[in-house]
Amino acid sequence: MSTSPFAYDAAKDRPISVSIHDGFVWVTLADGRVIGNPLDWHPWLAQAAPEQQAHVELRAYSVDWIDLDEGLDIQGMLMGIRPRDPIHTP
Repeated sequence: MSTSPFAYDAAKDRPISVSIHDGFVWVTLADGRVIGNPLDWHPWLAQAAPEQQAHVELRAYSVDWIDLDEGLDIQGMLMGIRPRDPIHTP
């Protein structure tokens, strides 16, 4: 039994849709919550062509853009963790 306040519950936390607008990437979760990150946190997604942005796969724990070989971790988004910038991270 997890004591973490951020224990992931796939029944309510899994992504059911994603959209990109107003400078954010928005993810709707199974229980109706909508969470988002600033698009500039994800330059790989911000710089992608609209067709690439639209080609998305929803998984139990993530949203993946197969064409871009990248994705968003839902638990990380729920915890407000900003992704590391691989260009500026040792």
